[in-house]
Amino acid sequence: MDFQLNNETYFIDLAEEEGKWLVLAETPTGVRRIPVYVDAPIAEDVPVLIEDKQRREIVN
Repeated sequence: MDFQLNNETYFIDLAEEEGKWLVLAETPTGVRRIPVYVDAPIAEDVPVLIEDKQRREIVN
């Protein structure tokens, strides 16, 4: 996908072999790679507590 911001063209691509997104910008001397940072931790299984006041069977 490509888009323009402040009269500059950027491209977003998924680097499957690296497992991450790439952002590239056109420059007069070629393409510049822009690092993409993820500021959130990798999601793990989140425990869920269900209160069962009627004492029914709860299946996970």
